[in-house]
Amino acid sequence: MQASLFRKSAVLIEQNPQQGMLYEDVLSANGFDVYVAKSAMDGLQKLKEKKQDLAIINTEIAEDSYMKKFIERVKAEQISAEMPIVGLSIYNEECKKNIAQLLDAFLTKPISIDKFMESIFGCIENKINGCESSVN
Repeated sequence: MQASLFRKSAVLIEQNPQQGMLYEDVLSANGFDVYVAKSAMDGLQKLKEKKQDLAIINTEIAEDSYMKKFIERVKAEQISAEMPIVGLSIYNEECKKNIAQLLDAFLTKPISIDKFMESIFGCIENKINGCESSVN
């Protein structure tokens, strides 16, 4: 279920190098140009530089209060206000509900590749169609 025949761009904020490479490979194989940021600040800078189609954030890169502020800041930026944001965590959505409610999708690790890509394309399609995602 690919959202478009055109390549999409994504910023992946993931501090674990192995997981970053895995997600980058999966996204690249599914038509994304991926920038892997190793910190929230690096990711925010990239999101400010150029409009992206998607942001994927490991919500464990910082404490919850910082992550909440980070996501709110990304959504406040004009260039990324409409961009879907997908959160990844080792904790379930209930444990991260203050963050999960700000996201277009929240996925708990480990994640199957099919579920990962289904959620991502669902978020992009829902944003293109002008409605919020129910993929959580």
